[in-house]
Formats: sequence, C-alpha cells, structure tokens
Amino acid sequence: MRSTFLNKADKWITKILNDQGVDEESIVQKKIYWIASVSVTSMILLLTIAYHIIFPQLRILIYYGFFLFLIFLQGVIYPLLFRRARAGDKVWVMFLNQTLIALTTFYCILKLGGIPYSGGLIFVGLALVFFSLNFKKRGHSIAIFIIYILTVILAGILHPWLSVPPEMTPAVNVSLFVINLLWISGFAMVFILNFISQRVKLEQLESNRLKELVESKTKLYTSIAHEFRTPLTIIMGMNDLMLNDPDKWLAEGNGKIDSNAKILLRLVNQMLDLSRIKAGAMTIRMVRGDIVHYLKYIVELFRSFAEQKKIELNFIPCDQDMILDYDSEKIMQIISNLLTNALKFTQNNGRVIVEIAAIDEEKYKIRVSDNGPGIPEDQLQFIFDRFYRVNENSPGSGLGLALTMELVKLMNGSITAESIYGEGTEFTVELPATFNASLQEVPEYNELKNRITENFSPLTKTDILSTYNNCIHDTKHMLLIVEDNRDVVRYLITFLEKEYNVITAANGEEGINKALEFIPDIILSDIMMPVVDGIGMMKIVKSDFRTSHIPVVMLTAKADIASRIEGIERGADAYLAKPFNKEELLVQLRSLIGLRKKLQERYLSIGHLSLTSEKDFQIEDTFIKRCREIMTSNLSDENFDIQSLCNGLAMSRTQFYRKFGSLTNKTPNDYLRTLRLHNAKDLLTGSDTTVTEAAYRSGFKNLSHFSKVFSVEFGVNPSEINK
Repeated sequence: MRSTFLNKADKWITKILNDQGVDEESIVQKKIYWIASVSVTSMILLLTIAYHIIFPQLRILIYYGFFLFLIFLQGVIYPLLFRRARAGDKVWVMFLNQTLIALTTFYCILKLGGIPYSGGLIFVGLALVFFSLNFKKRGHSIAIFIIYILTVILAGILHPWLSVPPEMTPAVNVSLFVINLLWISGFAMVFILNFISQRVKLEQLESNRLKELVESKTKLYTSIAHEFRTPLTIIMGMNDLMLNDPDKWLAEGNGKIDSNAKILLRLVNQMLDLSRIKAGAMTIRMVRGDIVHYLKYIVELFRSFAEQKKIELNFIPCDQDMILDYDSEKIMQIISNLLTNALKFTQNNGRVIVEIAAIDEEKYKIRVSDNGPGIPEDQLQFIFDRFYRVNENSPGSGLGLALTMELVKLMNGSITAESIYGEGTEFTVELPATFNASLQEVPEYNELKNRITENFSPLTKTDILSTYNNCIHDTKHMLLIVEDNRDVVRYLITFLEKEYNVITAANGEEGINKALEFIPDIILSDIMMPVVDGIGMMKIVKSDFRTSHIPVVMLTAKADIASRIEGIERGADAYLAKPFNKEELLVQLRSLIGLRKKLQERYLSIGHLSLTSEKDFQIEDTFIKRCREIMTSNLSDENFDIQSLCNGLAMSRTQFYRKFGSLTNKTPNDYLRTLRLHNAKDLLTGSDTTVTEAAYRSGFKNLSHFSKVFSVEFGVNPSEINK
C-alpha cells in the first residue's frame, strides 16, 4: 500500500515538473530540489508559527522564520512557473537564495549574542550545506560551504563584543537548541533518503543510456554490414560463374563486379565523409561561377535515369544569372543525393522538379520536389538520421540524407523537408551567397558524368524481362523471383532456369500481381524493396486462399537473428542471408517443393476431410472442402464442368488449375471423375440401385465409359459390386 502511494506521488511530481525537451537526468535533479524545498518550507512555516506562540518576545526569530519561509517558497513555486527557464538561471537563483540565508542567519546569530546563545541557529547553516548538494556543479556547493565556514569563524571572532538580549534566557536558549536540532535532524534524514533514492534513479538512467548506446552501435554495425551484402552477393556470384565458364561470363562478369565494387566504394566514401565532417577534417573549396549552369548540367546527367521510369524531370532556373561562390564537389553530392532519392521513390509517370532561386542578396535556395509516396508526418523528423529509413525494409543505405545535411551545415546553410503522405516530398536547401572566391569555369559535362557515375549507382530498372512462356503444362516447376536489383536477378536466373520456369517481379506489388496471375510453385523474394517490401508481399500472398499454399523463401541482406525470427514468424518457409551459397539455395528450393507431397497426400484422398487447427493447413483445408462441396452438390448434373466450379470459387481457370494441381497433384477433371466414381460405388454398395441409375446419378452419360473407368479405379466391374 505504501509502495503504491509513493509510486503515485512520484508520478504526480514528475508530471507537474516535466517539460518537453527536458532529459530524464534533469527531471530527477528537479525532483530532488523540489521535494527538499517542500519539506523545508513546511517545517519552517510550522516552526515560525510555534515560535510566535511559544516565544512571542523573540521577534527576531519570528522575522527570521518568515524570511526563510519566503526564500524556500521560491524553490517550490519557481520550478512550476518557469519550467522552460534555462538550467543556468535556476542554479544562480538557488545559489543567490542560499547565500542570502547564510548571511541572514549570521546576522541573527550576532543579534542573539553569538553561537552559544542563538538557540542552535548555527545548525541551519549545516542544513544549507546539505541543500547545496542539489547543485550540479561542485563549485557551487563548495562556495556555499566556504560561506558557512566563514560565518562560523566570524561569529566566533566577534563573540567577545556581542551582547545577549534579556529575553534569551538559558531556558529559552536550551528549548530552541532542542527544537532546531530536532527539526534540522529530521530534515537532514528526509533529504538524505530522498537524495539517495534519486541518485539510484540517476544511476539506473545512466545504465540504460549505456545500454542504448551499445544497442545503437550494434544497430549501426548491422546496418553497415547489411549495405555491403547485396553487392558482395553479386561480386561473389559473378566470380563463381567466371571460374566455371570463363568464355561465357568473363566480359559480363567483369562489368558486374566493377559496378558493384563502385557501389561498395561509394558506401565507404559516404561513411568516411561523415566521419571527416564530424571530426572537423573536411574543408570547403569555394570557386566563383554560374551555379545555375552547373546545376543544369547535374540535372541533365539524371535525365536517362528518369526516362527509365518515365518520370518527368524538370529544371527551373533563376530568372537571372547567379555568379557566386560554391563548392562544386559538395553541391554535386547534395543535389545527386536528393535527386537519386526523388527518382528512386517516385512511381512511374511521376514528376521531379529541381529549382534554384535567390532569396535575397545574402542567400539563395535549391528546391528538389517530387510527387512520390511522401513521408509520414511522425517519421519526417528522423529522415536525416544516419542509417534511418522511413520504412525499415525500404531500399537504400540511409546515409545519403545524413551526409547531405552535414554537407549543408558545413557550408553554413540549412536544409528542411516538407511532405504530405501520399502526395509528395520537398527538400529545400538554403545557402549563403558570397562573392570572394576566384572565377572558374564549370567542369566539363563528361567530367561531371564520370564523377557521378563513380559516386552514385544508377537507379534500379523495373523492366526486368520475364521468361514465362505458357508453362502450365511444362514438366518444370514455376519459380517467381521478386527482387529489385537487376544484377541479383540476372545471377539467380543463370543457375535456376535449368530446373525451373522462372518469372520475375521488381517489387512486392508486382510480385503479388504475378503470384495471383500465374500461381507459381514457389516464390523467392528479397525483403527490402520499394513500393511493397517482401514482408508485406508475403503477408498478402499467405493470406489469400489462391496463393496461400505457395512456399516463400526470403533472400535478404538482413542477416541478424531478429530479422530471421521476424521473417519466419511472418510466414517465410525459409530464410537465407546474402551473400548466399548457391547450392544451399537450390537444396532449400527442392526441399520446400518436396514438402508439398505432405499436402498432396492429405488432399488426394476422397475420404472425409476433417478441418485441422494447424496453421499451415487451415486455409488449404477450407479451399479443398469448398471445392468438394461444390463438386458433390453437382455430381448428378451432367453439364457441370470445371468452369462452373471456377465461377463458384471466384477464381480464373488458370489460377484454379495451378492451385488445385499443387495441392492434389491431380487435374480438377481427374479429381471430379474420381469423386463421381466413389459416389457411384457408395450408391451400388448395399442397395438395390442399378448400374444405370448409379451412373446417371453420378453424372456419367455413357454407360460403357462408366464401366471402363469404374473397373480401372476399383478393379471390379460395377455390376459385380454387390456380389
């Protein structure tokens, strides 16, 4: 009960003292000071009233008590009224109050005749020393202690010249000594216990802070490792292909290895640039020139990337030439990072605009806007954090915007982001306009092109060629690869097309559409993709009864244990980390396709199908049960066919054939014929039903055909079934 009350009181105090933007350590310090102030103020008020009643002749003690009450009352009210006051201001107010109390106490001791006749007021100074422990700075506490010591020494030196007032009798003096000693001892005990309690909390906060620091470092290293995995997968894969078949793969392999090595170099350079900026080791190299023409050149280098996605890329120049100072290298990195993000996340047939304009004579701005998916409002404040992604599974390293912000700050500028979720995003860079550097020509177009090509990888193309060619009746199983990196897709196809009919999708949304259209035998998907990530795609595929039976293998650069667990929990049948072993992947795919026999054995039987509570079978049980119900209710209808069944299930003929065949290893027609034969057998067994009647009631029009297939199915002629 007591613990509950204390917890509620602590929460209430935290609530009234809390303020946005104040760290937890500061809150704890405020609570120590405020609780001590409340305790002292209450005690002093009670004692002052008691002095007024018991010792009305000692007016100086009553005035002293009211003075202390007013001083300590500030410590109660000030934190409530001025929550947003600077920490330094609060410390100086506290220090000034403590000094006034020390001097006033010294004055009262002198008026009462010295330390022996002051009724124990000297202990009030000792309470001040305890109270000064609230100060964060040790120097303030030492200063208060020095003031206290000086007042004690001065009181001792001046004692021979002091006179004791007649109302301060020995009895009164002893009584005051006892009262003051008791209340100050009580205050000291309360304060020390409170101080220890809050210090324990501070130690816990520090422990939590260190834990968070370790976790953030671990996350940082994981993110760095993750960014290296995809290009390493391609480099290692191409190297393997070149070793096995150098005549076929040498030229293409060298190109892929070179381009992905440059991607790795770009990541390393970005991290090094961030470190150099943080360490203050990066310098600014200003040149004076027409920045409008320079930006136009940079934008044109991204024209081909925009055309790949049919994005309208516009550059809006300033009305006048802007010949001013700029760092060409850093401007190139800033604009390239912003443009790369805009083109990467803007959907096909979208729009990206780059605009430059003068704000006034001292500033100019560069604006990069798009009509892409936008950024959620609660995520906008974090987009400039290192390795941060709006979507945890979205592509990119999360370094580009962090580096962009640091470069802008290095040039004494500012960058802001505005976004409406679902409508688009706008980045505005403001930079100072100076005119002190020497004139210099704009770099040649080809030189800029080479520098951008070396530092920024081209955007992922989405026009990946599908190799699907009416493979429904092909003996090979159909494999859907969902991956946004063309080089990875190219490498996967080289060794998977020998065993599978491969179709491809460039993102999760396209993967969902391809899965519903073709009903593949197995899906191999990346996790981090634009539009819809692998986890989102898998959730939809596994919850749709048309595709729920398809095994999904997650192939991703997120190799940590937490990501593996998440992938498996979300429904992944296997989880492989990049760079992967080719043979391991092939074995996983074969194993998962082999496990389908478990489903086929379950659904191949015509006997009673009992619904199971097993998650893996729930959706499939419902699907097969629904199929059998429709078939059974139409057995006697000689015009009932598979198209009628597809209509009843709201599935296309292709979708139904693919899913039904995967679950039963039979065609729907064969399954329906078997169901009809079993129904005819049941009619003939133990009844007077004739063969002709049983055949027609089971949907067979031709009696000779019925007898033939019946004999093949059961090894006995239908006319002999009752014999």
